[in-house]
Amino acid sequence: MEQEKKEGKESYLVACPVEGEVIPLAQVPDTSLAYGMLGPGVGILPEKGIAVAPFDGEVSALFDTKHAMGLTSDDGGVEVLIHIGINTVELKGMYLSALVEAGDHVKKGQPLLKFDIEKIKEAGYDTTVAVVVSNLYLFPKIEVLGYGRKQELEDLLACGQ
Repeated sequence: MEQEKKEGKESYLVACPVEGEVIPLAQVPDTSLAYGMLGPGVGILPEKGIAVAPFDGEVSALFDTKHAMGLTSDDGGVEVLIHIGINTVELKGMYLSALVEAGDHVKKGQPLLKFDIEKIKEAGYDTTVAVVVSNLYLFPKIEVLGYGRKQELEDLLACGQ
């Protein structure tokens, strides 16, 4: 994970795990996510059905339904939740496949999850991907590094103390 120095304080970068349109978290059509109950972050309207590691780290959690994954960065210990779609837990893993397992060490850019955008939409689900920082108590200053279209691995969030 890349680190920035700002006025003597450390800031840890989280890259964009999914190519697409970055939107404010408040616009994600899920109240738990939109109100920041799971942590601050952004929503992404995905253009490709793949999520990659936003930094070097460990897969700290992988739901059996493969709709969400937790990662912890090697550098700084930032915890990020990548949540694929809205209410996609109800799909019980259909149209979603994990390419890693809990406990795996991953490198920035490594594919983590594949998901079929069209099939998920056909099943009646929203495909918005949420990327949230779940350990806000360690990183109280979360800065979104721009909204709009982002490529995979462009800087997305700066997490400061």
